[in-house]
This record gives sequence, structure tokens and C-alpha cells, in this order.
Amino acid sequence: MFHRWCIGLTLGVALAAGQPASPRTQAWVLALDERGALVSDLTAGEFKVQVDGKLRPVIQLKNPAQTADAPQSWVLVFEPIRDTGHRAMAFLAAADFLTKVPGGDRVLIVARGKDSLESLMPGFSVRRTLWAEALAKVPSLLPESLVGSPKESLQGAGFRADFTDVPDGDAGQDALNALLASFRAGASGWAKGTIEQRGVNALDRLNFSSTSFVTGLLATVSREAKALESILDLVAGTPGQKHLIVFSRCEADDMTHPTVKRAMSQNFKRERGDAGGPAEAATLATRDMTLLQASLKAKAATTGVTLYSVAGAGQNVMGHVGTVAPATGGFAFPLTAGVEARFGQGIQMFGSRYLVQWSEDSAPAKPMPFDVATTRKGVKLFVQSSR
Repeated sequence: MFHRWCIGLTLGVALAAGQPASPRTQAWVLALDERGALVSDLTAGEFKVQVDGKLRPVIQLKNPAQTADAPQSWVLVFEPIRDTGHRAMAFLAAADFLTKVPGGDRVLIVARGKDSLESLMPGFSVRRTLWAEALAKVPSLLPESLVGSPKESLQGAGFRADFTDVPDGDAGQDALNALLASFRAGASGWAKGTIEQRGVNALDRLNFSSTSFVTGLLATVSREAKALESILDLVAGTPGQKHLIVFSRCEADDMTHPTVKRAMSQNFKRERGDAGGPAEAATLATRDMTLLQASLKAKAATTGVTLYSVAGAGQNVMGHVGTVAPATGGFAFPLTAGVEARFGQGIQMFGSRYLVQWSEDSAPAKPMPFDVATTRKGVKLFVQSSR
């Protein structure tokens, strides 16, 4: 287990910060220097808060060392993942991550089942043996595509806000370590799935030549997105920092691939009798996915949940959730070789945030955009946004 206040770890991931748009008087702020290392010694005088363009006085500041002991909540969501290799990367990253979660923090594990997202435990748990038991079920449970007709709410064990259990100490940590070791030493194919056909264009993979097929697939993706948003609503009342991590490599991620957006302005030869084509299908997909991403980002801001993604293939291919994660104060990790080490180490930073509190003259009548900046040069802040 890691202590959250550890500093000095560099994180080679390019991210962008945003400006939140919720009526609130506090924000969790992550500060990194130009090398990606945690900056933990900022003072109240080095923060500048503007709400709707007007300066607001910072009345209290807690640095990462002062917030380190407060329990945090982590939701791990496994959406469908194609390809045996990518599944193994995701499961290893999750197992390594769990072995490093700071003591006292709570975890909820959710995985896509046959028809919808299912909770594998009844609520947030501090019992690490339960984490290990839940994660061990995921390889056999997780499909490779968005099959079935997703329900729009969390299924399985559901979620009880009042669920509590007690830590299991060394036994729980040993269970997680053993699970990680078994994943690493697993025989070929332990992660299930099939080998993905290489070099397949996203337009061909999703049959963009058929507008009606893409329309039906978008309906499935939309229902899945609502199920994901329902999790944010369920955990909104949980005190402290809340983080939601989505592992995925599925149709929702393909729909946001840069190839799809480029296809909107390309000319394609239509087959006789075709009612549409790739350009029309790409336009529909881009429109709907943009709306879904905007809704997810707004829901994260409203519920105070930071999003993280382990999905795409690089800086320009970030997947569905990865595209909006930085705007919520989170990170997007490409699902490529070595992600298990980068992601697991990143736990030392994820929760190492300042709590910045400011005063308002009166309660705003509507959500107001706010911006938290710093006067210290070479420091970048990551704060939730609705833009």
C-alpha cells in the first residue's frame, strides 16, 4: 500500500486542464510541475480563484499532506475489451493499482456482464479480500463487445450507500498480491477473449457502410452511457474525493476514433441500394458521441466525481471516456504495453490534491464557470470542468 503524500514521481502523460461550471465554493486541485512531478508546497497566496470572471478570496487551503489521511472512494468500471492481449494489460493494471491503494480508501468494482453493467459488491468496501474476489471474476465475466440490450441503471449487487465493512489487514493485502502474481504468471489465454484482427479500420469494424446498423449501435452505446452515469449519481453522496476509472476497448471507443470524424467530409462509393454510407454514419456517430461526452462531463461536475480512463492507443486516440477525463481533473492512459506500471504508480498522484475553498457573497442563481489558477510559474493545475 502506498501513502498518498509520496511525491517526486513523474508521469509522462499529456493532459489538458479545464474550467469547472458548478455553483460551489471549493475544488480539489492537482498541481504538477513541467516534469509531471507533484507540487505540494503551494500557499493560499499562490492560488487565484475566479467565479464568473470575478476574483474570489481563498479562505482556506489544505495541501496534499493535510488531505492525505481523508478516505477516498474509487470505482473501477470494466467495459468490454477486445483482444486477449489488451484484456491482460487492463486486468494487470487494475490488480497492480489495487495493491497500491492507500489504507482506509474504499473501492467498488463494476463490470459489464451479458446485458449491462453489474456491481460485483454491494457498496464501497475497505476489505481487500473482497476486492481480490471481485476482480478475479472479471476475466470470465467481461464480454468483448456491447452485446445484448443494456439496462440504463446499475445491475448485479447494486449499490448500497450505507454498506460498510471492516479492513482485513495483511490477509487482504496478501490476497491482492496473490491475484496480481497469478495474473502475471497466467498461462496463455488466461485473460480470455480472442486475438484481434490487426489493421482493421474503425469504419469497417463498425460497418459504417450501413447507416441503419450504426444507428442501432449508437442506441446501445447511449443506453450503456446512461448506466455509467447512473453510477455517478449513486456515489454522489459519498463524502470525500470520488474517482471513477473506466477500462475499455469497445464500440464506444471506436465511435470516438479520429478516423470517424474525418470520414464526415470524405467521399465514399455507395453500393447500389444503400440508404446511406460511411460519411452519413460518421456524422451521426460524431453528433451522438459528442452529446454523450458532454452529458458525462456535466454529470461528473455535478456529482463531484473525477474520471480516469484506460482505453485508447495514444495521445490522439483516447477513447470515449478518455476524451473527457482530463476536463474532470483526471487522466487518460492509453491501453498499451507498460500501462500496468504507469497506472499503478500513478496512484501516488491521483489523490494528492489541494482542497481550495473560497467565499461567495451570495448563493448563485445558476451554475457559474470558475477557474482556479496559480501564480507560480511552471506549475499546471488540474481541476474539474464542464466545458
